[in-house]
Amino acid sequence: MTLDVEQSAPLRRRLATPANEGGSDRPRTRIPAPPPGLPATHPLQILKRSAIIGGTLYAMNEFGVLHNILHSPNVSHEWFKIGLASSIAVMALKGYVELYEGKKKKKKVEYDNFKSATHWTILFIMISWISFHLSLSPAYGHFKTWLIMIGFGYGVLIQSALMIPVWGQNILSVVLMTFFLQMYK
Repeated sequence: MTLDVEQSAPLRRRLATPANEGGSDRPRTRIPAPPPGLPATHPLQILKRSAIIGGTLYAMNEFGVLHNILHSPNVSHEWFKIGLASSIAVMALKGYVELYEGKKKKKKVEYDNFKSATHWTILFIMISWISFHLSLSPAYGHFKTWLIMIGFGYGVLIQSALMIPVWGQNILSVVLMTFFLQMYK
C-alpha cells in the first residue's frame, strides 16, 4: 500500500475544499482562528501567571538567591555589577523606544523601525546573561545557576511582562531596579 500525499493532506490541516469553490474566479480567503486557550485578561490566566511567579520566587527564596547575592563571598560581585549595568541599559533602551519614540513621536514600534536598538538590546541581554552566569556559578554551580536564570527569566520576567501593561512595566522596572541597587550597594 502506497501513501498518497494528497490523501494525507487533512493531517497537515489543509483546507479540504478547493480554493475556487462555487465557480467564482476569486480565491477564497479565510480569517485565521484566534489562538487556542483563554484570553490574556481572563482570571484563570492571571491566576496561572501569578502562580508561576509565586512558585518561582518561592524556589529562589529556598535557594537563598537574594541573600547570597547580597552577602555571599562566593558570588563574583564584579560580574554581577556588569550584569546590573547591562540590565539597566536594556531598561533604558526599552523605555526610550516604547515611551519616547513610540508614545511621544507616534512611531510604530517594530523591528523595521528600530533595527539598531533591537540589536543593541540583544547584545545587552547576552552580556547580562553571561555576566550573571559568571557571577552566580561559583556559589551555585553551573546547573543550579541555569535553573535560577531560566526560572527568573521565564518564571518572573516573562510572566510579569505578559500580565502588566507596557507603561506599568517601565515604571515597575525602574522602581524595583532602584530599590535593588540601594540594597546591593
